[in-house]
Amino acid sequence: MRRNERGQSQSTAGVAVGKLALIALVALTAAFLSPAAQAKDKPPEEFTRVYQNTYDEVFQASLDAIQRMGLFVIDKDKGKGTISGNGVYQAITGAGPRNFKTTFDIHIETVSAKPETRMTINAAHFRGLLGSFGENNLKQNFLSEVQKVLATYH
Repeated sequence: MRRNERGQSQSTAGVAVGKLALIALVALTAAFLSPAAQAKDKPPEEFTRVYQNTYDEVFQASLDAIQRMGLFVIDKDKGKGTISGNGVYQAITGAGPRNFKTTFDIHIETVSAKPETRMTINAAHFRGLLGSFGENNLKQNFLSEVQKVLATYH
């Protein structure tokens, strides 16, 4: 043990633990303040997908996928190509499964008569510390679920 300027004893291990805690705090703060963590204005490209299916098929597949995932449709307008909903989504995180309350908005539009239809998940809002992880997980899983539903149509 060593003594500080007031004559109090100090554990070398205690000092080391304090320094490690400070380093961890600085690293976490830097991760949350980085530009990547702040870029939430525009959804990433991977959350838009063009399907080789008709508009009607993609719209119906989206509704089916929402139901399969245990989520709820709150509003839909087939003429405008919009679907809004909410629910509790379970995402697998590094700490195990976590439930996130979410709301989401989906936009569907015809790209060409080939047929090609674009679907974009405009927003998926989660509550909680790991919200951004849950949002990305939901978007990726939703696009995959729509593809699975569409595969049953042909």
